[in-house]
Amino acid sequence: MSTRSLYGKNINMEILFRKDLLEYKEPGHPECPERLAAIINFLEKKSRNKFNDFEGISDSDLEEVHSQYLIDMVRKGNFFNPDTPNIPGIYRYACLSAGGAIAAARRAINGSDACALIRPPGHHSGRDFLGGFCYFNNIALAVKQCLKTVKRVGILDIDGHHGNGTESIFKDFNNIIFISIHQADAYPGTGTHSFSNCYNFPMPAGTSFSDYKIYLFEALGLIRRFSPDILGISLGFDTHIDDPLLKFCFRDSDYYHMARMIASNVSMPVFIVLEGGYDIISIGNAFYCFLSGWEIARSK
Repeated sequence: MSTRSLYGKNINMEILFRKDLLEYKEPGHPECPERLAAIINFLEKKSRNKFNDFEGISDSDLEEVHSQYLIDMVRKGNFFNPDTPNIPGIYRYACLSAGGAIAAARRAINGSDACALIRPPGHHSGRDFLGGFCYFNNIALAVKQCLKTVKRVGILDIDGHHGNGTESIFKDFNNIIFISIHQADAYPGTGTHSFSNCYNFPMPAGTSFSDYKIYLFEALGLIRRFSPDILGISLGFDTHIDDPLLKFCFRDSDYYHMARMIASNVSMPVFIVLEGGYDIISIGNAFYCFLSGWEIARSK
């Protein structure tokens, strides 16, 4: 089915978004407000969805994942990182972004799929380190909230970069499975092998979706066997052929098929957290294709 057949219709998945996440910007940086605005503008044109608000995360919730050292460093702006800029007010925006992930996770706890359209991203942030445009680990903070209610959680990271921060936080947890499918020999240079509860699928530059989906199917099999109560997805669009940072070869329509494949192979509630994707021209339609594929699969 073409995604055109869904244009002008509601997407049932709840979309969480706050306009103030578009306020901050580092000149010349790829993690810019235009990428998120492109998604919002496309959704507003092609569907009748409304976006739901959320609150930022509290310090006590941050402490469930991150060290006081990292929290204070970001709050006080006492850091230098060449690709994770020290922007005035970034602590507030990072807390808001994490709050969006938690809000999406709470919808999943209540049985509904939800997606948090947020920035800054989070999956490169560890307990006591930031990096890769990430200050706090949004999906890790959301998973911690899930574990207060459910017993087992799955994390599927389909951003084009390895989710090193998420892996470092949850390695050896027997109630969590972490899976990352990413480009090998790219930032951050981790995710070369699998161990314990962490499964990594490093892919060569130039990978098309026809090759990628073989490993995605294997990853989905691991998730089904683990049988989590909830699945969290770190969703990135830096796998797109036009993305400036990586060398995957996905087209817009591939995200439709990716979403159908995931949604039809898992039965548990899912929450989705936006990570990367830096081609402003393609990201809006690519995201809509993903949502459309998800909608088709979940409606059956």
